[in-house]
Amino acid sequence: MNNKPLILIVDDDKNFREIWKIKLQSANFNVLEAENGKVALEILKTNKPDVILLDNTMPEMDGVETFLAIKENPELKNIKIFFITSIDDLDAELAKYHKKIAGEIGAVDYLRKATDLNELVNILKKTLEVKTN
Repeated sequence: MNNKPLILIVDDDKNFREIWKIKLQSANFNVLEAENGKVALEILKTNKPDVILLDNTMPEMDGVETFLAIKENPELKNIKIFFITSIDDLDAELAKYHKKIAGEIGAVDYLRKATDLNELVNILKKTLEVKTN
């Protein structure tokens, strides 16, 4: 693959962003980071990622607000967006509800932050139709 897919991770947890960034870069993705929705929208003025990994709960501008702002922009509306959350399996009912809402508003899916990193890479490659070899 000549052009590496570009992923934007939007999350207020710097350590989380760093862990996912390292894994995604090692899997041949380019990665940008934003600590909240406002910063993400600034980045999107000059960069068009292939996928955005968007945290639901952030200061300044939460995930849903950010998602809606992105989808309102004709130049950005086709970017694939995954919501990410720290909700764990112990609150399966809430996670199921959030996944349903994410799908209804047009997100690709709703991923847990605890998702296995190899599984994350496979999900992104499948989403982008990138060969795994």
